[in-house]
Amino acid sequence: MNVRVKSAGDILDANCTRCRALTNHTIVAMVDGRVARVKCNTCGGEHNYHAPKEEKSPVVRRAAAPKERSSSPAAARKEKDTAPRYHEQWEAALAGKDEDKVKEYDMSGKFAKDTVVRHSTFGLGIVTMVVGNKMDVLFTDGPKLLRCGK
Repeated sequence: MNVRVKSAGDILDANCTRCRALTNHTIVAMVDGRVARVKCNTCGGEHNYHAPKEEKSPVVRRAAAPKERSSSPAAARKEKDTAPRYHEQWEAALAGKDEDKVKEYDMSGKFAKDTVVRHSTFGLGIVTMVVGNKMDVLFTDGPKLLRCGK
């Protein structure tokens, strides 16, 4: 089978830098048997040859059986390790505190250390530290940094 060698004056497809599309081009210059410069037949722009990009074949993925996961293994491991420890600390911190003097959490409220706080999401907690307009509160599931008034 005869394969025709390209030469100056032949027409081929190339990416046009002006049209920004794949269009017909005329070969203007060849270097060492390779196409060097082309002229776009659509817009008339002359530029270096940019070969058309090859289409990538789609990757065939096999269907995997659905896995039931609640979270990552590391998160589950961390949760198992920390949950009992914080619960014990929380119980020890609340021991001896008067639950009648529980203060509802409010972002603009003023809190002092060792104040028992009721949060709408996290439940009962105890203020462990107040710095500026932020406070650390120990809840059953761990410490949380919450905003408070100055």
